[in-house]
Amino acid sequence: MIFFRSLIFNIQFYLGTSILVTLCLPCLLFSRNVVMVVNRIWCLIMIKGMKWWLGTDIKVIGKIPSKDKVVIYAIKHQSAWETVFCTDLFSMPSIVLKKVLIYLPIIGLYFLKSGAIPITRDQGINALKKMGRNAKKAVKEKRSMMIFPQGTRVDPGISSIEKPYLPGVFFLYSQTKVPVIPVAHNAGLLWPKNSFMKYPNRLKSKAVTIKILPAIEPGLSKIKFLKKLESVIEHHSNDLIELEK
Repeated sequence: MIFFRSLIFNIQFYLGTSILVTLCLPCLLFSRNVVMVVNRIWCLIMIKGMKWWLGTDIKVIGKIPSKDKVVIYAIKHQSAWETVFCTDLFSMPSIVLKKVLIYLPIIGLYFLKSGAIPITRDQGINALKKMGRNAKKAVKEKRSMMIFPQGTRVDPGISSIEKPYLPGVFFLYSQTKVPVIPVAHNAGLLWPKNSFMKYPNRLKSKAVTIKILPAIEPGLSKIKFLKKLESVIEHHSNDLIELEK
């Protein structure tokens, strides 16, 4: 049963994405706002698909900042789920992502048009400087940002010692001087990384829970900032995972 439900959802996810981005190619000729409408339609279709085929709801804990407030959402990265849901929940922020993703056929064009902030990890300080310039541009244009502090998907239960928090999130925080909103969740139980299978049976509550934590205001040192960010995200994400056992 789980295999069948996963199969149907994956068909919707991959085939639905391919059809939508192809049909909406002319939208790339227009402004970012038009492309964001396409993005929101995609998010809503996938969220509905999770409910229809996987029987999974979404529970949001905490207060979302107002749309007119520019912030950086620092999100625990466990699966593709948060890429879909958080993009919609946080009103289409600019996503910090690996530069290689903008070279994906067609989809990469949407990333660029939507104001994504690409980063090439192996370029060190030069990559950070370029990211900083793009982030300042986003702030000037009143766009919030979304970053995954560990830089990659991390399975539930894997400690931040094994997959540490990277300095890129502090660089954004220090360059833009806007608050960082830590975000914890337990989506990796439902949607493990690199997995065809989806496991709604691992969610006792039948819902993925996402927790929006208090803002970290500008002004902290690198050590204090990273320690606080890691502590709150890891603590609350682990708590949400434990609640489903």
